[in-house]
Amino acid sequence: RRQNNQKNKHSSRMFRCRSFGLMAIVSACLARRGLTFLAPSSTIGRRYMKSNSIVSRRAEEGENSPSFPFSAMDIRVGKFVSAHEHPESEKLFVEDIDIGEEEPRQIVSGLRAYYSLSDLEDRRCLVVANLPKAKLAGIDSFGMVLCGSENDKEKVEFISPPDDAKIGDRIYAGDDDGAPMTPNQVKKKKVWAAVAPMLAVTDGVATCGGIPFKAESSEGTCGPATIKNGPIS
Repeated sequence: RRQNNQKNKHSSRMFRCRSFGLMAIVSACLARRGLTFLAPSSTIGRRYMKSNSIVSRRAEEGENSPSFPFSAMDIRVGKFVSAHEHPESEKLFVEDIDIGEEEPRQIVSGLRAYYSLSDLEDRRCLVVANLPKAKLAGIDSFGMVLCGSENDKEKVEFISPPDDAKIGDRIYAGDDDGAPMTPNQVKKKKVWAAVAPMLAVTDGVATCGGIPFKAESSEGTCGPATIKNGPIS
């Protein structure tokens, strides 16, 4: 009897493990298709539901990660007011850029390999204005200047706004004119990491998912000086 009881317990455990494993596999497959598998209200079901929450969380962080519109990022037309070389880094400039706010934004950019200080005087650019504050080589940076590149950053050029765009103009892609997220939301939801891969220079024009950038007060396009195709970062 003891042997039979042990065999029965062993068989029961094996059945539960196999059932649990099968349900986890089925659930993962359904999750990829946007469907949900409901487990029975049993011990296996309760254990499964706990595991399924982990599968769902991993799916959200992986291939089913949420996407965000271009308008979630607050990109503005800016103009360099002043700039100097970072005292602790040979790669960085520390810039003050007017983006239509009361005070210029301090932004640290890794552009010394591509531009001299004189190149930045009164230059117009595009600034990502709702990134969380970053510290680069010990200096706070409150945004990022957008540039196009080619040949694995062998050449890097500013993305310039249209000549008639106003300082502080917001940049849109097509008719996507939704409100931008806050820096805290951008950080928490990893919005920039989702939007950035969609940005590219296409035939000399800055685009998001193939849709050209446009400034709110201009019908012109944005783009680099000579780069025809490549990523924007």
